[in-house]
Amino acid sequence: MVRRPTLFFDFLNPEAPPQTVNIRDDNNAPVRFRDLMRQWPVKKVLTARDINYSQVVMPRDQVEDFILPKLLLDEQNAINRGVQFPIRVRDLDSMTEHPLCLWENGSSYVLTSGWSASFVRRRALQVGEEVGFCWDERLRMLRFTVLSRPPIPRQE
Repeated sequence: MVRRPTLFFDFLNPEAPPQTVNIRDDNNAPVRFRDLMRQWPVKKVLTARDINYSQVVMPRDQVEDFILPKLLLDEQNAINRGVQFPIRVRDLDSMTEHPLCLWENGSSYVLTSGWSASFVRRRALQVGEEVGFCWDERLRMLRFTVLSRPPIPRQE
């Protein structure tokens, strides 16, 4: 049987040409959708503060480059004035949606108002895990995924 590659269209960037993607890995196992979406422009390795407090501190430069420009001007202004702007976040691993707030807190941007319950406890997130965010312009929501989890130490 001849395997044909799949064309993958980047709907977040309609001008981009389609990419040729194999939907099976080297072991002939299906590749998950989130792995096909290689573009996670906002990446964050979780710290103790992100896990122990009810908010996650987002990388300022990445938020300003990849999220704020996709928001409406009045939404950007509200966030930059320190208003906790309501935002929907879709967890692509569990396909669930959660209401959070995005706001500027001094020198950083923060997701709060439900971060702990909706993500940390529900997903059992740990310090050192890398998560990714990207803005879905069509649905006007933030997408979330766990990109990597540190390996579990083997007990001997």
